[in-house]
Amino acid sequence: MTRRKTVALVATAALGVSALGVGAAGAATKKNRIDIAGGTSMTAGESITDDQHFTPQDLSVKSGATVKLVNKAKTEDPHTISLVKKSDLPKTAAQAFNCDACNAVLGSHAPNDQGVPGMPVVDVGQPGYDQPGDSTFVAPKAKISFKVTAKKGTSLYYLCAIHPWMQGKIKVK
Repeated sequence: MTRRKTVALVATAALGVSALGVGAAGAATKKNRIDIAGGTSMTAGESITDDQHFTPQDLSVKSGATVKLVNKAKTEDPHTISLVKKSDLPKTAAQAFNCDACNAVLGSHAPNDQGVPGMPVVDVGQPGYDQPGDSTFVAPKAKISFKVTAKKGTSLYYLCAIHPWMQGKIKVK
């Protein structure tokens, strides 16, 4: 399946997944919070701008901490927060629109023919966010939580597999 088709399927299914209640329970303090912000705009005949992003991009948390993510974007787009290797973070538009790591992450969510993720949460290692491949689907306007279980001293690089310019780092202290 092509990246565009995958993104279109996931976007189409976003509202259906919001009813699934994705994410682990548990309260995070405000300091352990990431928001999805921004939106899209268009200038006819010229360009489309998408400034959706994670804020803050970089976060420091203790191992075992719960992080809350809130989708406050001005769009009805779904997102993911997906751990990848630092070397897999796209650095150019061409890399963002041909992102092998993103395609792998989207495939790991096992979308059905309508794009609804069969696995809203993908956990490839120990429970929690600890290594590349861990990913959570985030429906429009949704709030999710995840536990960071990586060892102290680890840097976890993340992106949205649907919008690969949305990137950040979690430093585990």
